[in-house]
Amino acid sequence: MRKRIISGVTGALFAIFVLFFGKNNPALINLITALISVLAVNEMFVVMDISKFWILSVPSLIFSAFLPAFGYGIYWYILWYVYSVWIFSAMVLKPSLTLKQIVMCYAATIFISVSLSCMILLRDFGKEYGCFFVLLALCIAWLSDTGAYFCGKFFGKNKLCPSISPKKTVEGFLGGVSVSVFSTLFVTIIFDLFVFAGNVGVNYIKIVVMALVGALISVLGDLCFSAVKRKCGVKDFGSLMPGHGGVLDRFDSVIFVIPYVYIFVRLIPII
Repeated sequence: MRKRIISGVTGALFAIFVLFFGKNNPALINLITALISVLAVNEMFVVMDISKFWILSVPSLIFSAFLPAFGYGIYWYILWYVYSVWIFSAMVLKPSLTLKQIVMCYAATIFISVSLSCMILLRDFGKEYGCFFVLLALCIAWLSDTGAYFCGKFFGKNKLCPSISPKKTVEGFLGGVSVSVFSTLFVTIIFDLFVFAGNVGVNYIKIVVMALVGALISVLGDLCFSAVKRKCGVKDFGSLMPGHGGVLDRFDSVIFVIPYVYIFVRLIPII
């Protein structure tokens, strides 16, 4: 638990530093997001035993960095087209590859890179308050997971999904959702008082709704990636982050939540 707390606090402080420092250095967040995307895709390839197929893994890792680093545009669509043609042509170039390997490789690369790139879209959409939107999304995802871990550890009795994640409990689930919603509200209040300073109208009801649904999506994301690990026969996606596992173990729920928050604030303005 000690390693988990230390690495968790360190990661949170680093994320806050990058968000606020990145206001004047937008390329920094782009590059860090691209790096996270590459690491996450690579971890997925390792557990799926795809990384050894260079004809698939190398082009996929290059592609996974492009969108978070440079965003959408004609060059991304060109790269996407070339990448798609290459990946499916790999079955011709290397007949021993199975359709399952091709599809899993393609799906993991597209899903992870496009989802994480929504962090950049969210920041750009929010303009001067972009860091606020991104911070809310990270709070919803990470604090749902953190709340579930501690509430489950101290109060957990009833198993939530024992066949997928034996340690997750109903009490942890409820605690995680509650912590996520209240933490998101707390962050919003801090911004409202000290950053917005009355210059921006905040709709707290919409934020509560966004946080509540987002926390449920966060749990779903965590369970989905837990199912991937179980089907691949591994406990963690990696060991890069002490107490947490790999990058995907920390960003699994973020991958599900970030696109949701981006869609929500685009359709339902919260400020």
